[in-house]
Amino acid sequence: MVGEKGKDLNDDIGSLVKKGLRPEIQMALDSVRVIGNEAVHPGVLDLNDDPDTALAMFELVNLIVEHAITAKKKAETAYYSSVPKNKREAIAKRDGRQPKENVD
Repeated sequence: MVGEKGKDLNDDIGSLVKKGLRPEIQMALDSVRVIGNEAVHPGVLDLNDDPDTALAMFELVNLIVEHAITAKKKAETAYYSSVPKNKREAIAKRDGRQPKENVD
């Protein structure tokens, strides 16, 4: 998972939940984790027999990517870059972090 250890998906999702992960994203992550795990074990679930489940998995993955990657990039580049540099620096100072240099 983005920003997590990457050794165990269940643990990573739990860590993200503790950090305030939105419930709908948690449900999407756990759905993909559980159904995907079952799909890789022969005889448990065959997504070729269930196109609706496969389509749902793609939609859930898209939702997860939108939340974890796309929305953040949009906020950083398309929106936050219009905030004057001195204001971004003040915001970063308020939050106790270094300002992002690559936003301009």
